[in-house]
Amino acid sequence: MTSFAIAGLQLEAPNGDNTDLLAAEIDAVVARFPWLDMVLCPELGACGTSKACAEPMPGPREQHFQEVAKRNGIWLIPGSFFESDGDRIFNTAPVISPDGEVVARHRKLFPYFPYEGGITPGDQHTVFDIPGVARFGVSICYDMWFPETVRALAWQGAEIILHPTMTSSIDRGSELAMVRAHATQNQVYFLDLNVAGRMGVGESIFVGPGGEILHQAGKTREIIPLKINIDYLHEVRRHGWNNLCQPLKSFRDSDVSFPQYAEGYDSDALRQLGELRMPVRGEGRS
Repeated sequence: MTSFAIAGLQLEAPNGDNTDLLAAEIDAVVARFPWLDMVLCPELGACGTSKACAEPMPGPREQHFQEVAKRNGIWLIPGSFFESDGDRIFNTAPVISPDGEVVARHRKLFPYFPYEGGITPGDQHTVFDIPGVARFGVSICYDMWFPETVRALAWQGAEIILHPTMTSSIDRGSELAMVRAHATQNQVYFLDLNVAGRMGVGESIFVGPGGEILHQAGKTREIIPLKINIDYLHEVRRHGWNNLCQPLKSFRDSDVSFPQYAEGYDSDALRQLGELRMPVRGEGRS
């Protein structure tokens, strides 16, 4: 059996610079579970929600986590943190190899507008390979509210989606449903890792390629070590979950066109919704 061991750290970090705290948590989980291959951390867990913590990449915070990955000999996604690039700020998650090399950086495609103001959207779907294991895709929080993003990763061959998030609002139940739907429709492992405590409601969820829940966390601090069965995923993609649906093959073989993606296409129906802006007190009252 080809397997790969990943630990998700659902942490109760305060809103601020948690770089050292996060590094200590990573060291501790690897010491406790030395069989781990990868550690995944939540969105903005290392530096919080203030854009004042933005740094260039490469930069000191990213380099600190490169050292953490190298001394532990693990693949590391230290969540995301704000990246400064000239006068632009991105919400970016680096992917660091066991040698301490940054092999990919995913810039959040859909910042949580209008709440995540001042953040520039990324423009690339991010995948990377771990030789002999699988192809991984990276997605951040609000990205998954747009199903095209996960389909684009699967289309590029992603088999495991790593999804650091920071959700503190009452729509977490909707996100749990989305994770299971994404995993089922795209026949992927989907690892959605949230923050706990004041910054998030927890309830991280790891889901298999048939939409089955591998683990759903509670609302408080939780360490989630899990072994992924890659052979099982290949079986699901070849024959369908329990020999049922094979959606990736049907999508691949379909001649259906999608006009909403054609260059220059616009939607009168969506234009009528108005501008994207912060709601105002009293709007919508009869």
